[in-house]
Amino acid sequence: MPILVAGATGNVGRPTVSALVAKGYSVRALSRSEEKFSALPEGASGAVADLDTGSGLDAALDGVDRLFLITANGETETARGLNAVNAARSAGAQRIVYLSAQDPGEEPPIPHSRSKLPIEDAIRQSGCEYSILRPGYFFQTDLAVARVIRDYGVYPMPIGSIGQNRVDTRDIADCAVRALTEDGHGGAEYDLYGPDTISGPGAAAVYARRFGREVHYGGDDVEQWAEPIKAHIAPWLLESLKKMFLSMQKNGPAANAAAVTASQEAVGHPLRTFDAFAAELAASMKDA
Repeated sequence: MPILVAGATGNVGRPTVSALVAKGYSVRALSRSEEKFSALPEGASGAVADLDTGSGLDAALDGVDRLFLITANGETETARGLNAVNAARSAGAQRIVYLSAQDPGEEPPIPHSRSKLPIEDAIRQSGCEYSILRPGYFFQTDLAVARVIRDYGVYPMPIGSIGQNRVDTRDIADCAVRALTEDGHGGAEYDLYGPDTISGPGAAAVYARRFGREVHYGGDDVEQWAEPIKAHIAPWLLESLKKMFLSMQKNGPAANAAAVTASQEAVGHPLRTFDAFAAELAASMKDA
């Protein structure tokens, strides 16, 4: 039976699909846009469905017994997630792995994290075997500002000076693959951290070393960060992201050694480091 990956073309979905295919599993990738299927690895099939309306979900889930559910951040995220869970339950899916967020119930609330709580509850009540993954801030979020780092020597993400244990999306994917394909993960709720505590100035220092140029942290002003992108992002999400950065500046959070060890056990191999990610990014942009 195929494994359905909803959100298959995003930062976590892509490496998950690739890893599943590499292990010989039949994978069906869910997306709203058929055009995105051209980027799927050989061996994965595509299914078009709209989580907002539920259109196409029955066909996408036909014959599927395992679902990896990734819901993109946005004002309708809860409704989209609930549509997917209900459709999976109706289709007879046996296992759901859900990509949630780190501490989605934190106060004051961060809307795009809080949106995930009703989806978690629906999964727990679905009768399906389930695992919930709660990663921290992704390394790969910095792909959006890679040219700013290289060309202008500024690390603009206002993540603050306390730092948090950011995580590589490929490690999240590896944890998802284990939860989807192995026994022993039923009911597990994994907080996923990387091995290094990375602050804004710390990230700038790593990028400076790897890009071979001076890189300065752009500072904690979330309004300044938002100004150049506000025309390209929905207002609801932009306000939510500003709240997320303010929380990072106040709380971090940095993970302790036990949490990092538990993350490594969940992923199943040594965790990728931020320095290694930065080195890969710099190398990939050398001639770009």
